[in-house]
Amino acid sequence: MNQWQVGDTLLLTGTIITGRDAAHKRLKQMLDSGQGLPKGVDFNNKFIYYVGPVAAVNGEVIGPAGPTTATRMDKFTDTMLQNTGILGMIGKAERGEATIKSIKKHQASYLIAVGGAAYLISKSIKKAKKIAFEEMGMEAIYEFEVKDMPVTVAVDSQGENIHAIFNNLLDR
Repeated sequence: MNQWQVGDTLLLTGTIITGRDAAHKRLKQMLDSGQGLPKGVDFNNKFIYYVGPVAAVNGEVIGPAGPTTATRMDKFTDTMLQNTGILGMIGKAERGEATIKSIKKHQASYLIAVGGAAYLISKSIKKAKKIAFEEMGMEAIYEFEVKDMPVTVAVDSQGENIHAIFNNLLDR
């Protein structure tokens, strides 16, 4: 992961954990109160994917599972990086300056998945299981087994940021 550079396109294979706004809020409350993570939730050496998947139909593993806007999770990112062992995040859109500093500080990375390609992304998900907050529906935490999930490095472990690089090119 330390060799990944901004703009690299990757095909992720392995276990990832999902979480969106409501799950992040509850996780932060649990961590801040000293409760720790919910039973069965292990972020250690995994990525968190910002997604609220649609229910499976007709024998699918999961329904469409496209990324949600990562900026909404910025206020939780430092807590998650500091307390859960996650390697990084997968979402769409830019991250704030403080979040990019936190990513660099924790030698993590932020990967972007293609927005609007929810159905195609779901085809890389080989297993899906709700592991926490089931009452939250789409906001529940899932564990996904993925094979060749296409992502691009948006912020690398050194804090280089593809969005800033692109904006600088536009300013020329």
